[in-house]
Amino acid sequence: MSNPAKRKGTAWEREVRHYLNTALGQYVDHWKDAAYPWKDPHDPDNVIRPAQTGARDVGDLHARPFVLECKAERSIRLADYVRQAKREATHAGFPLGVAIVKAPRRSAADGYAVMDLATFAQVLVLLRRSEAGDNNERLDRLVLGTDGLMG
Repeated sequence: MSNPAKRKGTAWEREVRHYLNTALGQYVDHWKDAAYPWKDPHDPDNVIRPAQTGARDVGDLHARPFVLECKAERSIRLADYVRQAKREATHAGFPLGVAIVKAPRRSAADGYAVMDLATFAQVLVLLRRSEAGDNNERLDRLVLGTDGLMG
């Protein structure tokens, strides 16, 4: 890879993927020394880097139910990143898109997860439904955006 900006972006994607898989308990202990990092390589909860196919980008990482668009740029353009994350989530068939922005000279844990308010509302609904064990039709409409609140 000869492009320094692309190399930096790929390194950030890898750092985010490893951080999230470690935080979520998807990797085996001492995974850096292991032949294969995942406890179960077929677990749908693994944070993965999808293969890009065709003109419709499907995001940098998939962390079900999110598509993550990772950005490590000198000039930060949050609105552009969020739009791109949402578009790529749609392409990938995921309900939520979030931009993961690198904090300069900081670790992955200090990066920023950026989303619009509509996406944040969907996350709140999903969390509350999960906590309550709720299968509420109104909550389903909120998440799907069919009651007028979600754009």
